[in-house]
Amino acid sequence: MVKVVSLALAALSFSSSVLAAPSGWDQWSGSKTNYYPVVDKWLEKHQPGKYQPCNEKNIRVRKDFDSMPPEERKAYTDAINCLRSQPSQLDPKEYPGAINRFFDYATVHVNKTRVVHLDGFFLVWHRLYNHIFENDLRDTCGYTGSYPYWNWPATADNLRGSPIFNGDEYSMSGDGLFTNNNPIVLSPSLSVPHGTGGGCVTQGPFAGMNTTMLPVSNQFLLNGTAPPHSIYNKVEKCLTRDLNTFAAQTWTNYTAVQTAVEAEDIHTFEQLVNGVIGGGSLGIHSGAHFIMGNPASNIFVSAQDPIWYPLHTMLDRVYTSWQARHPDIMNTLTGTETAQNLPPSANVTLDTVVPDAGYFSNGQQYTIGELISTTSGPFCYKYDINI
Repeated sequence: MVKVVSLALAALSFSSSVLAAPSGWDQWSGSKTNYYPVVDKWLEKHQPGKYQPCNEKNIRVRKDFDSMPPEERKAYTDAINCLRSQPSQLDPKEYPGAINRFFDYATVHVNKTRVVHLDGFFLVWHRLYNHIFENDLRDTCGYTGSYPYWNWPATADNLRGSPIFNGDEYSMSGDGLFTNNNPIVLSPSLSVPHGTGGGCVTQGPFAGMNTTMLPVSNQFLLNGTAPPHSIYNKVEKCLTRDLNTFAAQTWTNYTAVQTAVEAEDIHTFEQLVNGVIGGGSLGIHSGAHFIMGNPASNIFVSAQDPIWYPLHTMLDRVYTSWQARHPDIMNTLTGTETAQNLPPSANVTLDTVVPDAGYFSNGQQYTIGELISTTSGPFCYKYDINI
């Protein structure tokens, strides 16, 4: 058996059965724009005059990757490859794995992993980071299309046949080459079947792409200890994927997503998203990472795979949908300023300053309250379909 270090290990969990899906998207609502007066009042008090209003004339609509026209899908992956052609802005001596601008994003994510996971910053920081990446695709590489999400439950039963993973030129590339590996061990009491790949990605727009940083043990996150600087060393190897239908059907099915958006409070919502360490649920976000195999299943270096961005756009869609379903508590928070509260720290509030996004922040600081709504603060976007 092969033991892997993955994001899934942070939860060490298992769902005993695959839940039946509701009858498709007809169970879910259309594209309603949600504005929150409570957020606008908070901004007027704390950041008067800083932001322009978001309205139906300037709002962007994020879409399911599989529903986008083929030409728009290709324009999106072309823009990602454009970022891969741009030079890195990081010090190559400090961060040798940052070989271009795309890998600058992956490197910043590695650098920030311990301060934006398993704490009160997780949801809003990843919302901000994806927003910055989207703007970079537009400003640096001229992308003009919709910003896509990976619709986890819609692809769960047919990963390889879905437009996002079928491996053609309009996809996000496909599975890796098959490698005859053993079941994947998540804990002494849990193993899951191997996926359908495991080797190098050889089809689609990211065929032949290399990663530059090796997986990092999540014990550094769980124990509150700093990893060695050698995690940034450049070790080039092919991008690998191991599409895993078991993980998709078990942790990212329609019922699992629906249950999350119906959670009665933010604490329960986060548990359904990320799972409970040592508990009985891996969570829909962690499960989505595990669908992909390494490196996308490693909590530190997952952003080396371009799928990281549509995956986290879907996560934000789930969060946005939960907020729309619970307008009276949409700005409530859970968690402290440190992962698992190690070392002990204060509970986050709307006034708490969010960790930056490295040089991509351009010196701009935000509080949680500024990032709590997709239609206020620096954001102005919605999703084509609310869950």
